[in-house]
Amino acid sequence: MTVGPGLMLSAFVLKPASSFVEWLAYHRAIGVTETVIFVDRRQAGNQPLLDALAAAGVIKIIPVAVDPDIKEEIHNSAIRAARIEDAETGGYGLYLAPDEYFCISDPAQTLPSLMQSSGADVLCAPVRIGGITPNRPHIPGGILQHSIPLVDAAQPSAMRSVTQLGLWSSRTPERPTGPVQGGKTVTWIDGNGAVLPAPQSLATGTMPEQTLGGAKASVLKIPAPSVETYLINQQALPAKQHPGVDIQIARLAALSATQGKRWTLDMRQDATAAQMAILMALPDVAAAQSALCAEETATRESLRENATDFQQVIAALNGEDVRPEPAVASQDDSIAEDDPRPAGGATLPPWFAEIHTSGENEGFYTRLKNHAVSFVQRDANRLVVTFDNLSSVNDLSAEREPWAYKFVRDNGFSHLSVMARRKDWFRDPQLITYLQGLSTDGFFAAFDKVILTGTSMGGFAALAFASLSPGATVISFNPQTTLEEALVPWEERFAMGRARDWSLPHSDCAFEIGDVGKAFVFYDPFFAPDRQHVERLESDRLILLKTWCSGHFSPVFLRRAGLLKPLMQHAFDDTLTPAVFYDMIRARRMLPWYRKALIANLQARGHDQLAARVTPAFRKLKRERAE
Repeated sequence: MTVGPGLMLSAFVLKPASSFVEWLAYHRAIGVTETVIFVDRRQAGNQPLLDALAAAGVIKIIPVAVDPDIKEEIHNSAIRAARIEDAETGGYGLYLAPDEYFCISDPAQTLPSLMQSSGADVLCAPVRIGGITPNRPHIPGGILQHSIPLVDAAQPSAMRSVTQLGLWSSRTPERPTGPVQGGKTVTWIDGNGAVLPAPQSLATGTMPEQTLGGAKASVLKIPAPSVETYLINQQALPAKQHPGVDIQIARLAALSATQGKRWTLDMRQDATAAQMAILMALPDVAAAQSALCAEETATRESLRENATDFQQVIAALNGEDVRPEPAVASQDDSIAEDDPRPAGGATLPPWFAEIHTSGENEGFYTRLKNHAVSFVQRDANRLVVTFDNLSSVNDLSAEREPWAYKFVRDNGFSHLSVMARRKDWFRDPQLITYLQGLSTDGFFAAFDKVILTGTSMGGFAALAFASLSPGATVISFNPQTTLEEALVPWEERFAMGRARDWSLPHSDCAFEIGDVGKAFVFYDPFFAPDRQHVERLESDRLILLKTWCSGHFSPVFLRRAGLLKPLMQHAFDDTLTPAVFYDMIRARRMLPWYRKALIANLQARGHDQLAARVTPAFRKLKRERAE
């Protein structure tokens, strides 16, 4: 257990770059006393530099299962780091990515001493983005000797937080979340040292504009000091996640758009060099670092010589025209037309890229007046049908993904998604006719296994349209059964939905689930509006699964407990039963959300003595887990 004003640094590292040792040395110079590195469990023991540092006791390696979308790992590992921080006391915790550097304006201070002198329990520091120098070659090793230009585009909501250990059991990369352990009153400050106003959960929206010279603390994120370094680092990603040329050019062009100001970390240069010397003197570290530098050099030379994409990106950022020369018309050509396609091309959202002419799957996309329906065929025998929820309605960006897209894709199921652009509970004659037409044409019947799923408005739709595919499985979270006032006069939520035409077909789930194979409905029995809807459903194939104390947010509750994907996987695999669910839901006892909601529920029902016993019981459970 940490004693004194120590500092625990946590990070996820897919594959260490040659700058990793310097990153580690720099943060040791500002007060880091313990470093936790999460790694892909498939690569554990196969990273010589990390293994050498771990063998010397400098870092602690924790192998983890990695999300197929590697971008999710910064969030997943922040959650894991919070569990470790929660068991520690007497110091501070910080979560960073391995390209982020915590900067303190006073060279005499360390981060723990800054926290102590400010009297803060949380310091929310703004993130500034370091730009690139297009023509600078890649130089293996440290990058802090470079003068880093700052990107012109401001990110006022980006932050990283230093937190006092033992006060929170949950965090995001940005800040701690959930209730404070023991109900202690805590002080939050920003990078200027100013106290952040409540609610601190909205700290990203309340932070004042930071200035380079005035901030006491900030974070410098350096994606790479040069284009070559950036492209070399991209090689660590799985091949399927390598961005295309157009995407890379756009990203690097943005990183090149600097505002002229430059950032250096010269004030920490001597202290960092001293820590570097200590680390490089450890057994096997220098050899591993040398091998890593040689590997990056070889990668650079290979990309320079053999990678057309690499050459195109470099040329584009140097202002050269990278488009191929137009073909010369022969004398037999009677008509020569210009290529009407835009030179830059277009970035396709992943789901559409799958069914595009350049993709690998068949499918279709149908744009209706108020909805869109997309289909990606991956498996001729298994289909998942998803419906948007309210939170997706206002997202009209090209990057918008269907609900549960990644999970369905990773399972290899075919996917029919219904996307909404208004809060109408899918009460639209055009859409209903379209879905009925698919059923009549045998679209659903062509699959051996069909699953309909969604949450809230989408949960309603999963039940309401289940009759279009007899024998289907339904996975519905917090559904409404109808918003017809005569049928549910107690429903006072969702004014926009209640105003729709509820005389249309498929408007009452109670009459749509008679022919389902199974209908799993997740709901909180303590939350009266949802419970009353569920009580309207009757079927011997209905399986009610109670997510106590989750309110109207069962999927979020289950995700925070680490249960959403496992439960969905059981449902997809036909192994979900009430016994399986209620055994898994016991994990909610580790969730602060559950403890707080349970106390509030007991107090609301007049059980104050029972409510007073909840927190001690949770603390006992936590101690037993730690032991």
